[in-house]
Amino acid sequence: MKPDSEFNRPLKARDAAKGSNFWRSIGWGVLVFLILGLPLFHFYDGFAKVAQLLTPEKPAPQIVVVEKEVAQTAQKEPDSANQVSGSKEPSEPDAGDSSRVEREGRVIRIKPRQVEPEQAPVRRQEQAQAHLPDPQLVERGATGVIPKKSADGLRAMDVYSRQPDTEGNFGVARVVIVIGGLGISQTSTQRAIESLPPGVTLAFAPYGNSLTRWMQQARKAGHELLLQVPMEPIGYPNNNPGRHTLRSDVDLQENLANLHWAMSRITNYVGITNYLGGRLMSEPAALSPIFSEIADRGLLFFDDGSVKNSVAKGVSLKALLPYARGEIMLDNVRSRSSIGEKLDALAAQAKRTGLAIGVGNAFPDTIAMVSEFARRARENGIEITPLSAVVKDPSR
Repeated sequence: MKPDSEFNRPLKARDAAKGSNFWRSIGWGVLVFLILGLPLFHFYDGFAKVAQLLTPEKPAPQIVVVEKEVAQTAQKEPDSANQVSGSKEPSEPDAGDSSRVEREGRVIRIKPRQVEPEQAPVRRQEQAQAHLPDPQLVERGATGVIPKKSADGLRAMDVYSRQPDTEGNFGVARVVIVIGGLGISQTSTQRAIESLPPGVTLAFAPYGNSLTRWMQQARKAGHELLLQVPMEPIGYPNNNPGRHTLRSDVDLQENLANLHWAMSRITNYVGITNYLGGRLMSEPAALSPIFSEIADRGLLFFDDGSVKNSVAKGVSLKALLPYARGEIMLDNVRSRSSIGEKLDALAAQAKRTGLAIGVGNAFPDTIAMVSEFARRARENGIEITPLSAVVKDPSR
């Protein structure tokens, strides 16, 4: 064994040699790291930066707010406000209401909320004043006062209307009944006003006597009123509804003068209805300016259903004229049994479709049968409703 062998060294010397060798190894390791590791670190860092430059950045979703209301809502919420302003990376909007979120590539569009516009409530006359014309809704014409819209847009069809028992579509079987010819016979007019319930709509002819008095009594009783206007029938002048008839072969000024004459006979009515009119109501060119005048004066039009080829519906739509049409003629056969059958058909249609409109005249049998029908209506599941509640109003 060699004298300088490891086994011949004292124990402490051997330990010291081992410690010296350990630190020498550490030193060599640090030196190797400095020589080799730092260049590799710089190389990796440069490589990462190059890779980042070469990799296209994924664009953040762009949120396009397309409604002022949505933008205002977003400003109230801090996260949404950052999305709009861009101070933070925008996050996708809540998809809970999926109908409001559209995606086009990387563009997210928030669709407007569909908010139903609130319709202004109808301002009706107080019942105590129902027999008096509203001063805002009349103007003096050549033959008397005629209706007009007020400066702020009030219409006679609204102010003079009767409020229905039920408003809106709630599955109610509604029946509208219009009884015409009031004012011709004093006895029948009085019986109709006193016997028929206020839900029945009454139509006055322009040729009767004491029309203002009868109008006031009908309004005090709660009825909604129409004005019957004579219109040219087939076979005119042999078939003549009376003086001041609106015709298809005269100029507009003559027709408007005749219309205003009829309009001045009473006040406080919601609209116009035809008396006859088989010829005029089949001529759109002649009917159109008349309907525009009626609409401009804040009235509705009721087609009594007697003209089979009537173009009134289409013409009223173009004139923005509120419109309804009668469906069942109650007394074209003047017998109680026939009128009863028509009233039964009216009720059946209302229960089947929700609405039926019947038209009759102020004959004694008609008044008696309609009065009995209306008295039993509620127990039969029927609601008698005024005409104005069911018209189609193109302006709304």
